[in-house]
Amino acid sequence: MVESPSPFAQPTPGLRIKEGAPAIERPSKEAVEALPLDAKQLLDRNHTAQQIEAAHYSIDWARGRHFVIVGGTGLGLGCSVATAVMDLVAESGSVTVIARDLSKSLGYATGAEMKTRAESLGDRFHWINDGYAVEGKALDTIVDALKTTGAEDVIYINAVAAASSGLLPDHPPVFIKDVDEEGLFQWQLTPLNERAIEATRLFMGEMAVQFTDVLADSGISVAITAFCDWRGSLDKISRDPQAVEYGRNGAYSTSLYLPKDSIQAATSAAYGTSKKLIDVFFPVMRTRALPFIPGGSTMSFVYDKVMKKVGIRRVDVPELGLGMLDEIGKALATDDFNPFPRLDAHEMPLDLHFYEAVKQLNEDATSPFYYKKWFDK
Repeated sequence: MVESPSPFAQPTPGLRIKEGAPAIERPSKEAVEALPLDAKQLLDRNHTAQQIEAAHYSIDWARGRHFVIVGGTGLGLGCSVATAVMDLVAESGSVTVIARDLSKSLGYATGAEMKTRAESLGDRFHWINDGYAVEGKALDTIVDALKTTGAEDVIYINAVAAASSGLLPDHPPVFIKDVDEEGLFQWQLTPLNERAIEATRLFMGEMAVQFTDVLADSGISVAITAFCDWRGSLDKISRDPQAVEYGRNGAYSTSLYLPKDSIQAATSAAYGTSKKLIDVFFPVMRTRALPFIPGGSTMSFVYDKVMKKVGIRRVDVPELGLGMLDEIGKALATDDFNPFPRLDAHEMPLDLHFYEAVKQLNEDATSPFYYKKWFDK
């Protein structure tokens, strides 16, 4: 195994180590019972925030259009977009939300609540909880639903979050600071098996790209395809074990970039052709996927702190949903559009500060880098 000169490939002396990545925990009985109310409150918060911010974004183009949103439930960007377009298709158009959530989850509860709220849309709204596919029965279910709605020139948005955090073969470990109930600690990323690597590359990447063509081959025309991305996937130097920057974006430097390579390549190849693809870059978002990424929640709090220090306003998920719709509208309006829109531009100049701050985080209450001083919960 190659040794790395990167400080992120070395453990912080004296700091607890956990190997692997956060585990998915089974919700308590009380948490499960609260899910329907939590879902209602989430959709209400999305809707209220979007009504306040809507004047700053051009989204009227979406009225009467047909939307296919993969990964459209829960706390994430897909659900935010779904909330925004529900009003815009009140008279015509359709929304098909595709997810694959456990029945005892917030994602499932939001899907059920969306279905209840969309009752007036009749067959123009579909919630499909079998996941998306490029062949077989699951694909047939999606295509049948879209044909029922009379969908054409669909707006296909992929916001799937399903990837494994870990190391590729023969890569040195990466250490990522995080916080649990005991305090500050560090994750030590561990090697992924071949199955996990291929699944990570497939579901968020290769399948996401193929789905556009599969819909078209099934008789559903696609006006535009929009993917979700994060700038850590562009930090290619951090993937090189021999670079001092190795691992500075945590799991995005080791495995989470894999599906993004696929969608970036497809977006680049489509630019200047009759097929419209955009890959939208978002800031760090507190979605349901973030706590499952080693150091994900800690990263969010540290970025919040450095933004606060320089007076940059945090843009939350409901507003980012409007931003994505705005960017899709711009791309539809012209052939000379930006294939890689940046909704993370306010946060991007702080990356170097973030790397330095994370390296310094510690458990010394007298230090300016005491971890609790960097968390405004």
